[in-house]
Amino acid sequence: MTQHAKRPGFGTVGLDVGVVGRWSRLVWGLLLLAPIAYAVLTSDLLDSGTFYLEAALYLMGITAAYVFVYWALGERFFSRANAWINTAILVGPAFAVGWWPVIGAPLTGIEIPEALSLAMFVYIGISFILQWRIGYGGCEVVSIPIILLRRRYVTYCIPLVALDAVEKKIVDSRADKHDALIRGAA
Repeated sequence: MTQHAKRPGFGTVGLDVGVVGRWSRLVWGLLLLAPIAYAVLTSDLLDSGTFYLEAALYLMGITAAYVFVYWALGERFFSRANAWINTAILVGPAFAVGWWPVIGAPLTGIEIPEALSLAMFVYIGISFILQWRIGYGGCEVVSIPIILLRRRYVTYCIPLVALDAVEKKIVDSRADKHDALIRGAA
């Protein structure tokens, strides 16, 4: 009896990730974290220690909030909802904090603490690197909850969903051609 290997394919955009998508997440994570690491390493920690302590506390709070939301809404909501709704819920806070100094503050005059912005960028950078490590193709901000809760739901990584969709099309097209060649040879 002849055994056939599993058909190569991409899987589901927003859940699975291809080679290009996976490595691009590592690059994004390093691009986010490198300037932050440089700033921390070249700063006078005695003068800015309170700022970094505050950022670390925000980072712990952000992590706890994402783990809690992922746990609370996971099976009840994320498993059944549209992936774009899941993405909006999960990316919304990160987007708001990250872009607030550029968009929100000038419009409202309300500033958020710089340590909170730093913590969010560190969280996103770490999440991209973890996403690369675990091979998850969805929203980067849930990498830590995925590792802790061992559950994955379909979400989209806003800057990379288009890249993932193109890579899926290419991988699946090649798999279809491969299947057609095998069927033609049989």
